[in-house]
Amino acid sequence: MNETGDVALPVDLVTISRTVEHALARRLALPERPWVDATTRQLLGQLSLLLLEDLGDTDSAPVRELHRTAYRLLDRHGRPDAGTPPLYAYEYMRTLAAVTRAVAALYTRGGPGER
Repeated sequence: MNETGDVALPVDLVTISRTVEHALARRLALPERPWVDATTRQLLGQLSLLLLEDLGDTDSAPVRELHRTAYRLLDRHGRPDAGTPPLYAYEYMRTLAAVTRAVAALYTRGGPGER
């Protein structure tokens, strides 16, 4: 339960993992831009959700750096927009997926309670 007495819904790690796998899959050509944009939006939401959770011990330097990177990716000013070249948008999506995977791994092994 959270502070208001509501039961918190668990993070859907299966969906997050599936989104990350699709984003990081090897391809012969760039995927269509609408797919990249939709996947990026999904990953942004998933990473934001994960960062709201208790990730356990976050005092180590690598974990602090991961948090800095995650928040930098979530910053609206650094995100691709409609005028961003397709390759840059694709690389941003892949970086976002890799960071989301790392934060999900922290979530899986961190924090109090059962997952």
